[in-house]
Amino acid sequence: MISAFLDGLRRAAAAPLVVVGIWAATLATALPLALMLFLGIAGDLGPSATSAAVAEGWDEMWWIEFRGDANAVEGTFGPWVIGFAAALFNLSNFLDGVPPRAATLPAIVWFLAWIFLAGGVIDRLARQRPIGSAAFFSACGGFVGRFVRLGLIAAVAYGVLFLWFRPWLFGDLYESLARDATVERTWAVTRFGLYVIFGAVLAAADLVFDYTRVRAVVEDRRSMIGALLATLRFMRRHPAGVAGLWLLNGLLLALVYAAYALVAPGAGASGGAVWGAFAVGQLYIAARVFARLAAYASQISYFQSRLAHATYVASPEPRWPDSPSAEALGPPAT
Repeated sequence: MISAFLDGLRRAAAAPLVVVGIWAATLATALPLALMLFLGIAGDLGPSATSAAVAEGWDEMWWIEFRGDANAVEGTFGPWVIGFAAALFNLSNFLDGVPPRAATLPAIVWFLAWIFLAGGVIDRLARQRPIGSAAFFSACGGFVGRFVRLGLIAAVAYGVLFLWFRPWLFGDLYESLARDATVERTWAVTRFGLYVIFGAVLAAADLVFDYTRVRAVVEDRRSMIGALLATLRFMRRHPAGVAGLWLLNGLLLALVYAAYALVAPGAGASGGAVWGAFAVGQLYIAARVFARLAAYASQISYFQSRLAHATYVASPEPRWPDSPSAEALGPPAT
């Protein structure tokens, strides 16, 4: 388990182009919304005295007026998008099942992009060596159809969790547990415990689909239902290793969040400090990408160590076909 975690860190660190590529895809997905928000704020402020005041720090009165006439994209702007508050805000909304409003389209675009890229990423991490862009995108294309089918299964599973399980958990069950409580602390502790349960169920579902993707690529499986059932059998045989590895990867991600919380800028940045804040934010996103890839790599390493060997991948490495002009050269001389 620990060796798989360390091996995952090594594999992710040995694939810097994959980390940079995923970070760039994340940035490209967010840029259109950021540009629309920038144009909206710039158009509202203009060359006014208010713009100078806003440049010096957060202006509550201006923000209230701005939100009054804001469209769907501009309405997402608020103190919750600044620094570490953005991470907490997104986590809170996710656990509460709050849809991302204007960010829904970019989220869908990123989800589809990840479905395409996941096959190449997992193949690269499984082989533990550079495979070239042709082989990488060949693996992406080879698994995209399978991962679309798996995505449909995952959509049903997460739909059940968010549309049925969560309302029951924080509705009927919470009311029955807290009905006789007379102290507010009891309500808070009960609700926190239900958040822990819901988060654990989500983490278990995420683990199942992560290992299913790993098995699909490493074993070149065609049936996603078969890969899913095989994953459940694997997790049943190795519960301690799977859970322990998840905890180690969760600790790594928590360290990334903690580091960002310590260095994240506030709302008072101006001038060159704004670009410094932007750089810190991008480093945080890159660190999250690295942590995510390290988690995948550690899962691959753990799976390969249990069922095969360290570099086992069932499918042959894709290679770019020879040019048709090679046939004009004729057979080799004898």
